[in-house]
Amino acid sequence: MRRLVGVLALSMFAFASISVAAAADQKGEYSIRGAGLVSCQIYNQERTARSPAYDVIGGWMDGYITGINQYAGDTYDAAPFETTELYAALVSEYCKKHPETTVFAVLNSLVKYHWKDRLPASSPKAEVVVGKQKAMLYIEVIRQIQQRLSQRGFYHGKVTDSYEPAVQKAMGAFQSSIHFKPTGFPDEASLWQLFAAQ
Repeated sequence: MRRLVGVLALSMFAFASISVAAAADQKGEYSIRGAGLVSCQIYNQERTARSPAYDVIGGWMDGYITGINQYAGDTYDAAPFETTELYAALVSEYCKKHPETTVFAVLNSLVKYHWKDRLPASSPKAEVVVGKQKAMLYIEVIRQIQQRLSQRGFYHGKVTDSYEPAVQKAMGAFQSSIHFKPTGFPDEASLWQLFAAQ
């Protein structure tokens, strides 16, 4: 996981030119407020301490994503499978090498990196169970998982609304191909890799 987080956190900045939202003044400028202004150095200190300030920054991250969801066009959920903790870990890994950067700059780049994977419209959720692991995923994400696995040559079935045994097997094969434990469970790290691969 650490290797994945480090590689992805560094590679995401290649995609920083993508426009997430058009809200800004005529010069394309806007004000950044609150915990987004915190430097990476301070962020990692607070994360290590698991301080109340770290919790505030996590809340700010959720608020930032919610703001994008509300104001960006064709967007229901800009982070359809990523949790705050995944974003927090990715921000932390990038911040280790760039302590002067702000939390906003890193999180904004992460969102831009996966912008094409946002959920453009509301979708019901379905429970995915693999062994003792459970997750609630948007049905549209389940369909996208199947499409991505198919594009990579791991899944050969019909795209459906459910995470069936054939999809689980295909996910396990994909996980093996990226040197992850082949559980077949659509965990965030595996999904991040699967969606980033395209």
